[in-house]
Amino acid sequence: MTETEETRLLLDRFYNGLTTEEEEDTLRSYFKGGNVDAALEKDRIFFTALQPADCPVPEGLESRLERQVSQWNTIETATRRNARHAGLRWVVGIAASLLLLTTIGTIAYHRQDTSKMSQEDTYTNTQDAYAETSRALIKFSKTLNRGIEAAERITNKERD
Repeated sequence: MTETEETRLLLDRFYNGLTTEEEEDTLRSYFKGGNVDAALEKDRIFFTALQPADCPVPEGLESRLERQVSQWNTIETATRRNARHAGLRWVVGIAASLLLLTTIGTIAYHRQDTSKMSQEDTYTNTQDAYAETSRALIKFSKTLNRGIEAAERITNKERD
């Protein structure tokens, strides 16, 4: 049997998916050699096209791929974090609503209790009430005047 016939049989087995690694290596070495039969030229082109060729890797490809993968990981992490925050916001919103309702209910309950109490005067004598009111208003007036004077001093310093 000639080399071309053996190669033809190996190619038939290869196309049917029946070849072993060694037989494929034999075909690979035959087609890489320079003396390929002209009848097998189309098969050589097809077979070599299926085989991985030594192609150079572009410069910086690895760093660009690493950067892209890192960016995808960052996006995935951010998406997971946003999903977790969305669930947390939902829970916090419900808790805040319950707290608000409890606070409003407590305030409303206590206001009902205080409105039931009767209003009593603190002074039975009107003269004592008048004197106490006058004393409180004078104290308030003096304190207010001191604050106004301090504000005027600051304003005058800023103008100078």
